[in-house]
Amino acid sequence: LIPKEDTNQQQIKNYRPISLLNSDYKIFASILAERLKRYLNNFIHPDQNGFLPKRQIRDNIRIILDTLEYYEAHPEKQMALIFLDAQKAFDNVNWQFMLLQLAQMGFGKKFIQAIETIYHKQSAKIMINGELTESIDINKGTRQGCPLSLLLFVLTLEVLKRSVRHEE
Repeated sequence: LIPKEDTNQQQIKNYRPISLLNSDYKIFASILAERLKRYLNNFIHPDQNGFLPKRQIRDNIRIILDTLEYYEAHPEKQMALIFLDAQKAFDNVNWQFMLLQLAQMGFGKKFIQAIETIYHKQSAKIMINGELTESIDINKGTRQGCPLSLLLFVLTLEVLKRSVRHEE
């Protein structure tokens, strides 16, 4: 664990984990990530610009500026802007929900099984002063440093965004 800057070092929540992934895992996950990237633009609404091919997060800045300018020119109209920062969002992705989303979006059985295999029965150990703890079961979250993590997070976030947009 690495301590976060300017935090109370007595609290475990103020440490970041170091995640070590095997090279063969990273190669396999990279192949799956490339396959997932090919289709995500078809499922993810155009207002999500981060972490997706041919989309730039900076486009959101232009959208915000255009929106503000429009409503400044039309003060009789009401508007609200919401900025969300989900605390430990990647750490809280529900695996079953993520797999369900992949199925509902029409991804193939073999692809979903590959993702399920990656996220099945994960565990970790923590080294404290050179000593390893007992195994700790991990049952949610995307893997730090995994090529799939950002894409799987965006995929699961889309459900919330659809609810906000009143699409479903």
